[in-house]
Amino acid sequence: MSRRRSPLRNRAEYGAYLAARSLAHHAGPRLLARTGAAIGGLYLRTGRRRREILEFNLRLAFPELDETGRAELGRNVARHFGRALLDGLRLGRATPEELLRDVTIAGRENLERGLAAGSGVFILSAHIGAWEVAALTAGLLVPGGIAVVNRPLDNPLLEAELDRFRALFGNRAMGKENVTRAMLRELRRGGVVGILIDQRTLKEEGVRVPFFGHPAWTHPALARLCVRTGSPVVPIWGLWDAPGRYTVRFDEPVFPNELPEAERAEVPLTARFTSMIENVIRERPEQWLWFHDRWRDIRLNDRR
Repeated sequence: MSRRRSPLRNRAEYGAYLAARSLAHHAGPRLLARTGAAIGGLYLRTGRRRREILEFNLRLAFPELDETGRAELGRNVARHFGRALLDGLRLGRATPEELLRDVTIAGRENLERGLAAGSGVFILSAHIGAWEVAALTAGLLVPGGIAVVNRPLDNPLLEAELDRFRALFGNRAMGKENVTRAMLRELRRGGVVGILIDQRTLKEEGVRVPFFGHPAWTHPALARLCVRTGSPVVPIWGLWDAPGRYTVRFDEPVFPNELPEAERAEVPLTARFTSMIENVIRERPEQWLWFHDRWRDIRLNDRR
């Protein structure tokens, strides 16, 4: 948590959250989608730093698009995340039955294949679409729920609310402290661990692998631990289809012990997982978190 954050800022953000939550609890999915899209558009116009990161990332990842195409994609990204924010607040009051009613589940047999191995399962995901919906849905499909590795928010008031949301249907959040030991405990008892590896990590902690044709610092923990434990990796993607409608898709599992030895090293295996993430982003590019400073070192060098 950042020590430079003031209590006043935390309370102001929490107040904005409470107002948005009240709106989300009293409005239907369509109105929320329109309102969220407007909020996202406003953020794009006023959030200069994040807008610059978004524009740089889109230039880097989609050189084939002209300026008009990238600008339209950027607007759709902002609209999507405004919608997703309010929609997540709406789901805070959902029952398991209501959530499953809104979700189309695809590839459930891939999750079952991973569970049948009996050595615990890693669920690989990314900040795309409705990733929190994917985690909640997976928790309903796995007896006892899943443990989700997360980076705590800087605002402790909002972090407490997010923890409550993630635990709605039996899931558990794992912070960064002693997280490796906690993951190993979960896997030894045959549990399921959800992990997202699509964000930038520190150079001293990461490996560089291709992402949209450019090297990106990526944490190798998933590759390292799945080889160590023999636990399969099942990709899961939560995609936003329409107001109040989602697809949660499980792709084919990766069984690390079945890979050639050279492909089980942490760099090629991390590159394999990153390629899976890139493929699904290319399916729905407007739904990935392009505001994140994924290629920070390249961006800073580009400015010099």
